[in-house]
Amino acid sequence: MSQQDELSKFKQIISKLPEDKRKFLYKRLQSLPPDERENYIAEFNKKYYIEEKKEKEPKNGVQSIVLGILIALFVVGVCYFIYAFNKPALDSKFNEMFGMPPSETFDTTPDGSNIAGEEPMHFPTETPTPVPATPTPTPVPLADDHPDLTGLVIVIDPGHQQEADTELEESIPGTTAEKERATSGAVGVNSGAKEYELTLEYAMVLKSYLEGCGAEVILTRTENDVDISNIERAQIAIDNNADYFIRIHADAAPDSEISGVKVYVPSTGSYSSSIASSGEDLADAVADAIGLPSLGSVQSNMYTGLNHADSIKSYQIVVGYLSNSDDDSVLNRVDTPYSFAVAVANFLGE
Repeated sequence: MSQQDELSKFKQIISKLPEDKRKFLYKRLQSLPPDERENYIAEFNKKYYIEEKKEKEPKNGVQSIVLGILIALFVVGVCYFIYAFNKPALDSKFNEMFGMPPSETFDTTPDGSNIAGEEPMHFPTETPTPVPATPTPTPVPLADDHPDLTGLVIVIDPGHQQEADTELEESIPGTTAEKERATSGAVGVNSGAKEYELTLEYAMVLKSYLEGCGAEVILTRTENDVDISNIERAQIAIDNNADYFIRIHADAAPDSEISGVKVYVPSTGSYSSSIASSGEDLADAVADAIGLPSLGSVQSNMYTGLNHADSIKSYQIVVGYLSNSDDDSVLNRVDTPYSFAVAVANFLGE
């Protein structure tokens, strides 16, 4: 297909988006080199372009005219329903702005300049966000067989924050790739739970449990109303000479059937040759503990926080998908944060 055809399709798709999203996407395209820009548009079209149905030629007579009108109204209604149903996910994807990641992202190019990975699932919605109360840490009891983590320094990053910061920052060190500094995350399909609130709750419980096991634990944030970019979060881990950098997320996916625990790890850096295997073990451990399927581990350079902390053993844990009703229910159970903490601690103690 010609470049002009691809561009035409691209324009058709984004014409359905709000003006601010279109401007943001165009700004993103302008920041890419021409060869990356063409690939970006082509991959975007593969995922989001829907071939419009061709209307049949009208027949002669009043009945044909009436039938044509009915068909046209039906098609318009279906198109509107599809757009209205998917509008939050579309808007959210551009808010999160992974470099345009769909359910499966672009293949890695030889020079590693494109964002790569399997499944960026952070699609926030347009639901107004109330000002949440800051979670209060409570004592966490230790399991009898808890590991001894004395001597370990662990930095925990509760994903997202209450208010998004749409300014761009370098996503992949040494490239022109950029992403928003911070986003607010996903929203529970049934519960309405905010991802940035859940991740902080899980992080507080995990911190308390790991400290009980003897580790020194540092949180990148202790409140929801903060403004900390993903590079700044990674830098906290580096500045504290962390042994582990644990990033907690509870994603959303365009397909509501996607369910389970997934762990993303850096595709570059000191541990790139071995960390995928340990990421698989971490995904399995957490999934087994909270009762969700394991989706394994994926090496990726799509996440700014992982890319800028690849000198550390860094893991981004997707505890579940808020877009899936079963996962949403599991993630909001009162016992899940504790089960998650026990699983992570046991993994770190191996």
